[in-house]
Amino acid sequence: MVRHNFQKSGVNFLSKADFPLQLGVSSYKEGERIKPHFHMKKEIVINEIQEVVHLESGKAVVSLYGSNNQKFDSVELQAGDTIFFVAGGHGFTMLDDTKIVEVKQGPYLGKDKDKAILE
Repeated sequence: MVRHNFQKSGVNFLSKADFPLQLGVSSYKEGERIKPHFHMKKEIVINEIQEVVHLESGKAVVSLYGSNNQKFDSVELQAGDTIFFVAGGHGFTMLDDTKIVEVKQGPYLGKDKDKAILE
């Protein structure tokens, strides 16, 4: 999880190098540049779906589930917080009107084909 007030200079990848999705938080000084670039195409086999959820606004409680489908923790998130789901399951309860931004591997084929509901 990355709290809204996380601050560390430089390039900081928080995910393991072999994860199918990478999460980094980088801070740059005024005038620094990221050289223009593109990412080379490569064939990738993905056996697990990971996702990143960023709360743009609002507040929510995230329930976390292990690979045994049992809830093991809950975390309260507020606007500006980001959470990286690498395994297991999760659910949200919104405490305020909340806008989230979600990034995960695609394609997304809809709830009926892509999700196994735990409750």
